[in-house]
Amino acid sequence: MNLQPTILIVDDNQENLVYLKYIIIKLNVKVIQALSGYEALEKTKGIGLALAIIDVQMPVMNGYELALKLNEDRLDDKVPVIFLTANHVNELEEFKGYSYGAVDYIFKPVTSHILLSKITVFLNLYEQKLTILRNSELLKENAEELSRTNEALQKREEKLRQEQLFTTALLNSIPGIFYLYTYPELKMVTWNKQHETLFGYDASEMKGRHVLEWHQPESRDAVIKSLENFLESGQATVEAMLLAKDGHSIPFLLTAVKFESNGQDFLIGIGTDVAQRKQAEQALLESEATLTKAQQIAHLGNWELDNRTQTLQWSDETYRIFGYEPYTVQPSMELFYSSMYPDDAPYMQRAFSDAWDFGTPFSQDHRLVLPGGEVRFVHEQAEIMFDNAGKPQKWVGTIQDITERKRIEEELKSSLEQLQQLSQYIEQVRENERIAISRELHDDLGQALTAVKIDLGIIKHKISDEEVVLKINKVTALVGDTIKTVQRLTSQLRPEIIDDLGLEAAIEWYTNEFSERTAIEISLDMDTVNSISSGDSLIIFRILQESLTNIARHSKATRVDIKLSINEDFIGLRISDNGIGITEEQRNCKHAFGLISMKERAASLGGTFDISSKNGNGTIIRLLIPVKHMIL
Repeated sequence: MNLQPTILIVDDNQENLVYLKYIIIKLNVKVIQALSGYEALEKTKGIGLALAIIDVQMPVMNGYELALKLNEDRLDDKVPVIFLTANHVNELEEFKGYSYGAVDYIFKPVTSHILLSKITVFLNLYEQKLTILRNSELLKENAEELSRTNEALQKREEKLRQEQLFTTALLNSIPGIFYLYTYPELKMVTWNKQHETLFGYDASEMKGRHVLEWHQPESRDAVIKSLENFLESGQATVEAMLLAKDGHSIPFLLTAVKFESNGQDFLIGIGTDVAQRKQAEQALLESEATLTKAQQIAHLGNWELDNRTQTLQWSDETYRIFGYEPYTVQPSMELFYSSMYPDDAPYMQRAFSDAWDFGTPFSQDHRLVLPGGEVRFVHEQAEIMFDNAGKPQKWVGTIQDITERKRIEEELKSSLEQLQQLSQYIEQVRENERIAISRELHDDLGQALTAVKIDLGIIKHKISDEEVVLKINKVTALVGDTIKTVQRLTSQLRPEIIDDLGLEAAIEWYTNEFSERTAIEISLDMDTVNSISSGDSLIIFRILQESLTNIARHSKATRVDIKLSINEDFIGLRISDNGIGITEEQRNCKHAFGLISMKERAASLGGTFDISSKNGNGTIIRLLIPVKHMIL
């Protein structure tokens, strides 16, 4: 305990602080100075104060407020306060100060001997307080010493009582039964409460009961034989059915040892109720049978490999998957690898090794060659189990026969390939039909319209009637527009510009024509694409055509951005607009034949087609096609 008293002086005038400290320091005290209330509170946190001398008139926080805050948390250690003031204090002010912790007022200018005398009074009080505290500590220490002495005197008695309680509690906490018999009389002396509860007897019926009275007649011979062994070895173990008072039997595992106390031999032991264990064993057998059946149905086996001993364990179904009856061969890694299809063994060994080195799960498909030569497909999946030190200990895995799944996958793959070929054939038929229609429009309808236009011109020169000439001019203009429409339809049905100038030129021609027709602004950004055939270029062009047609019909867009890019691996086409966007329902509609057609065309080139919309702000179409699929 720090015996040097501490005094706090607070005044917003530095000179007053210096003067006060000069007076107070003569008293051999520790002085804390502060120029404001907040500084005073900060400096005195956790510090015991003998006295606080505080100026009443201070800015921000006056002396009364400081006195109140200073003693807020000092419940049993209130600080006496002397207020300094240069003004006269009325009764109301004085009452206020005393209610805030004041014990006195000193008026400025301060007289040193008055201040010292008042401080001395409070220092004496503080010293008395410290003395009381020291005496209190001494009393507390003496009381604790007396308490320790008293505890020491009671320990022997308490120890004996606790040992008795502990023994009783220990015996009663045993989940089974506890018994103590005299030997060789085999009369019951002591038991636990569980013994009474399980068998329905009270204490008077338990005491002196012979050990054989618990057993059914048919099991007493085994008990007697066990007791004969007990005579030779000093210990016995037997599993038997014990009879309760109401006649029902409980299966118990009984153990006993012999010991001697004060010249008397005793048989002491415990019995464990094994009914739940037997039920659990039966349930486990049933569960194992169910698991075995489930694995057999799913063609799924499990295995474990101890990495230290390289001991491999298989479930029944694992044996069957490898082509053996359960337990007819000894599982081993040699047998495992020798059963693999020769081409699969090397990469499976590498996969196992890599998974072990990095501590990662393992999942692989491979083939097995059964003893009869049949080849089956299996899926291996395993994880590494770690010991408490974090070191890899063993593999735990499963193996599933996926031959049927592989067959279905191959059939599905073949069907998809046939579907893709059919799609390509339909697309080719469609293009051939377009070519035929284009040729007919150009050769027949186009030439016929041209002939009509020429004939109208000849007729016009032979007629002088102005009204008739005017009608001929209108018909001639209509024929001319029809010829242009035929030319446009012919170009759209079979844009020969693709064959002549390539995909970029065709896109530029079509988008210009589209922009003029729809008044939609189009921005083009295209890389040079020279490595694909005109047939593949035509498919990309058709996807672009269909996309712009949908934009014109549904999007209400005013601008479309088209980017055609190529790198070493892919050709990409990105079409975005600023329209209302496409909804999820529209994207997934079964009758959206335009989208379905574009996806089929992309798939025919081994590519992907995606359409998306961001919160209704336009639609983005992405086409991605592998370059290797399109190289001539």
